[in-house]
Amino acid sequence: MSKIVVDQVQKSGGPALTLPTADGTAGQYMQTNGTGTLSFSTPTAPVPLPNDSSLVIGMIRSSSAQANTYSTPAWTSDGPNGVLNQSTIGTDATSRGMAWNMLLGDGYPNGTSQIMYTNNREGNYQREVLFANNQRLGHVRAVNYYDNNTTNNYTGLTWSCIPIRNTTAASITRSLSFYYSSDFSSYGGAAIALFTPNATTYSATSSGTWTGLFSSQSDQTSTTSASVIVPANTTVLLFAGTSHQYVTTYQFFDYHMYYGLSTFFAGDLVCDLRMLGSLEYARSPTNTNTTIAPQEIYTAAATLYGNR
Repeated sequence: MSKIVVDQVQKSGGPALTLPTADGTAGQYMQTNGTGTLSFSTPTAPVPLPNDSSLVIGMIRSSSAQANTYSTPAWTSDGPNGVLNQSTIGTDATSRGMAWNMLLGDGYPNGTSQIMYTNNREGNYQREVLFANNQRLGHVRAVNYYDNNTTNNYTGLTWSCIPIRNTTAASITRSLSFYYSSDFSSYGGAAIALFTPNATTYSATSSGTWTGLFSSQSDQTSTTSASVIVPANTTVLLFAGTSHQYVTTYQFFDYHMYYGLSTFFAGDLVCDLRMLGSLEYARSPTNTNTTIAPQEIYTAAATLYGNR
């Protein structure tokens, strides 16, 4: 059998391709470095892609045991970037920035020896994933704080995020119901905010817009509803923060629960499971104690699971 021995191959008018000098191993494939040099490489195992469905609704949540430690010696200073007011995370960029970093598990993500400001007590949670059994998602619980917690000045905080994807070619507006606790002791309260990306695809997202949907500065446990707008073929991030309402000495109520989900997620709106995975464990490289970049969760989803 005849054979041709060459170091390079070239299509007429095209670039010259330099061939590898040795054969690869079984199962490898040939790849280019983008400048004409070919080599053998081992394929990486594909990342399993979760299938979005109205049958699966999930969120991540994180919590901190004390809110007012942002202005007491319990922290090293006034918190990672000033005083966090939970009721204003929808409208105040400083509070929202600290709260978003708390949700992702570290209020001072660029720190070295600083306190992380979240998951600071046994029983707290950090980027924990929860899934709905049917119509509800979240928790209603009594919490006991035994360290200096004899008044409502020491309320704790909880945050959650649900990634909501519109699978249709038209914008959808739908009402989402929420059961919350709110203890307003200068730093508490409750709020819901929505992050809408500036692009429909993960990889093209470079920024986005925050919209405040709800705010409470009352001492209460109550219910509310938020009108959520999800643009066509887009994933938005629903971000909620609550505070633990003081009941009596050492005891607080931590209510943070969505309900009526079977009506909200009605086929055309789904929980974006690729984004949920990124919210659970993706790193945000440019987040600092004064800066957040929610758009990096989108680009991480494109890298980890593929763009869409």
